[in-house]
Amino acid sequence: MRKIALYCLLGILVSLLGWPRPTMSVSMSIVTVTAYYPRVYCKNTPVGYTTSGVKVSEGMLAVSRDVEKNLNLKFGDQVMLQGMGVFEFQDRMHPRMKNKVDVFMKSRQKAVRFGVKRYVVLVRMA
Repeated sequence: MRKIALYCLLGILVSLLGWPRPTMSVSMSIVTVTAYYPRVYCKNTPVGYTTSGVKVSEGMLAVSRDVEKNLNLKFGDQVMLQGMGVFEFQDRMHPRMKNKVDVFMKSRQKAVRFGVKRYVVLVRMA
C-alpha cells in the first residue's frame, strides 16, 4: 500500500514538472500614437530626461498611465507598435492622458511629419 501511494505521488510530481509552460506572454492595447521632441517637457522633469531618469533618445516612448497599468509595464520594458517597430518604455505621461503613447523624435520637423496615428496596437514583449 505504501509503495502504491509513493508511486502515485511520484507520478503526480513528474507530471506537474513536465507540464508545458508558456514561453511568451502577450499583452495588447489599442492606443493613439503621437510624437514628441526635446523642447516639449514637464515642468518637474529636466529637459532631455525621462521620468525614469534616463536621457531621452530615439527608440523611447512615453505611455499614458492607464496603458502602463493595463499592460503592467515597468521602465525598460520593450513594446511593439504595430507597423512602427519595437520601442523602450522609459517615460510616463500626465494623468489626464488616456490610451495614448508618445514616440520620441529628435526634431520638431520629424515629429510634425509623424503626425497622429490612431488605433495602433501596442504589444508588450515578454
